[in-house]
Amino acid sequence: MANITRWNPIEDMLNAWPASFFNRDLFGWRKGDGPAELAWSPHCDVTEADGTLLVQAELPGVDQEDIEVNVEGGMLTISGEKRCETKEEEKGHTYSERFFGSFQRSISIPQGVDQSKIEAKLKHGVLEVRVPLPASAKSEATKVEIKAV
Repeated sequence: MANITRWNPIEDMLNAWPASFFNRDLFGWRKGDGPAELAWSPHCDVTEADGTLLVQAELPGVDQEDIEVNVEGGMLTISGEKRCETKEEEKGHTYSERFFGSFQRSISIPQGVDQSKIEAKLKHGVLEVRVPLPASAKSEATKVEIKAV
């Protein structure tokens, strides 16, 4: 009985040419003898409620000590590294769809934020950063009338 294998044309194309001909850096892969790593950036949700800006960043598999949160010049920056746990096999191949490497996300915050009151916590792979907004930065909804031309 024949084995059924899912065809992946991109993988076949990459394996068909030598790496020196097909510069893998074009795809964000790191040069070197180590595992291929793709650049990635965590997905973030930013919401404002009750005078607080809430930033939630998905960081599954990232340890707390590998994350930095900084505020400077009106920008909140979340950066760090998701480490790759490599395992070597003598026979066979390993296929992985998970992303590893350094990351950074920057989000603009209003001027006048008291930086000493910013709080961050990591729970179940989600980093929550709470930024208390100054009274002048709290937004109020205003309906804008649309005029016919």
